[in-house]
Amino acid sequence: MTQSPVISPAQPLQSPPHASQRLMFRRFNQDDAAVFFRLNSEPQILRYTTRAPLTSLAAANAVLNSELFCADDRAGLGRFACVDKYSGLVIGTVGLRPAPEFAATAFGYRILPEYWGRGLATEAAQAMLHYGHQQLTLEKMVATVFPQNTASIRVLEKVGLVFEREVRQMDGQFTEIEHSLWLYC
Repeated sequence: MTQSPVISPAQPLQSPPHASQRLMFRRFNQDDAAVFFRLNSEPQILRYTTRAPLTSLAAANAVLNSELFCADDRAGLGRFACVDKYSGLVIGTVGLRPAPEFAATAFGYRILPEYWGRGLATEAAQAMLHYGHQQLTLEKMVATVFPQNTASIRVLEKVGLVFEREVRQMDGQFTEIEHSLWLYC
């Protein structure tokens, strides 16, 4: 069984993956609230997620400051800003979270629509997988995807993950809708 890193107040903060060919990765900060709001509110970005959209910039600031958002930082997990090396702009997010329901660590990503179709989601996913396996020594990393999200399925397959099974997710925190998702390992 794969264990997520243990979070301890005395444990130093793990460094995120520093860079890929075109992206740098860092923790989000308050200066990122506007782009964080976009990544978590625009319908075309959230189309294939199970989370409710953020409703305001104030809500984005509240999330960035929340204990829950920062809970996994010390273990090297959590969400990282994807920063375009050339422009210095945050263009997406990639992250890791404990997934005890799969005895693994799950990863996910979101890229702003104006950057779609450039291979940046694949680059961010590959960097996160490498970081998880090499720096954090995670044995099993997984991702879930809506079966209709063919672009994300291609990303997962490009980085070497394979379809394992269909899973059902009840997202009671935000909605009482049951989601049929595909699990990739």
